[in-house]
Amino acid sequence: MNLVTVTDSQTGNSFQIDADMQFAKSVGDAGVAFYISQLTNLEAKVYETLYPDIIFDQLVPVDTSDPEWIDNVAYMSFNAVTMAKFIAANGRDLPQSDIDASISYIPVGYAGNSYGYSIEELRKAAAMRIPLDVTKARITYRGARQFSQQIAFFGDANRNMYGLFNHPNVPLDNSTLNWNTATGAEMVAALNSLLIKVWNQSNTRHVANTLLLPTTIWSIISSKRMDVGTDTTVLEFFRRNNNSTGVTGQPLEIRAVLWLNTAGAGGAPRMMAYEKNQDNLTMRMPIPWRSLPPQATALRLEVPCEMKLSGVEFRYPLSAAYRDLIAPTV
Repeated sequence: MNLVTVTDSQTGNSFQIDADMQFAKSVGDAGVAFYISQLTNLEAKVYETLYPDIIFDQLVPVDTSDPEWIDNVAYMSFNAVTMAKFIAANGRDLPQSDIDASISYIPVGYAGNSYGYSIEELRKAAAMRIPLDVTKARITYRGARQFSQQIAFFGDANRNMYGLFNHPNVPLDNSTLNWNTATGAEMVAALNSLLIKVWNQSNTRHVANTLLLPTTIWSIISSKRMDVGTDTTVLEFFRRNNNSTGVTGQPLEIRAVLWLNTAGAGGAPRMMAYEKNQDNLTMRMPIPWRSLPPQATALRLEVPCEMKLSGVEFRYPLSAAYRDLIAPTV
């Protein structure tokens, strides 16, 4: 016990306090504050897990090699015209080869978000000697990734950007198959026909290596048996027996994508087959998300963040195909 006498200068009254108890009380308050901050951080982590997965950079090749100052990316396309034929020994009617060149532009947009702390938050953190809660920074990064995914999937019409699921140059058709009543063989034929479409429309130049399906269709083919009396599902059978694997000998990547459930015309489900490589399609990101130095604003310390990105550009649109479906009842 450490008793200290305190005298009121105005009334002259005196009283004693235990300085050790006061110290313990202040430490206890700091401990409670730290505990509360940890609970808040834990709760934020729980809510973060409810967001859909960020998968756009698994579905689209992302190019970060462009200079940071650009506003668009230009690339040149060539269409060669060439042929040969039989000629006489002194013939002069030789077929002429030529090249038709065109320039295309990919618009790149500047975007950003921010987070910050009040002076009071900083003061308390310093007094309690605890690190600043990083939840704000993590959520801000998450928000930037969600925005990037939205642009990657659907673009931005106001900026003349298109996405992976709505590019106007990718061929689109429709299917009338009823997925609730279709047989396993009919489902396999419907899936395989989209792969064959990519192969045929490109004169066998492109072989689709990726098939993206609405989650509603995935749930059906992953559980429905191929035939009565077998344990093989439609999905398992299709993995082994599809046009792309037959042509290349390589496994076909099949993914269930939540955003395809309503990506089609009028909110219909849409499935997509494409040959995924950086020559066929790309998303430009000259400035991946990054935070800048903190800036004092009134009674807050703001941390601005920036990024630059484009939509998805198909250099070879015939390397992909869309098909809109009749929505199954779940």
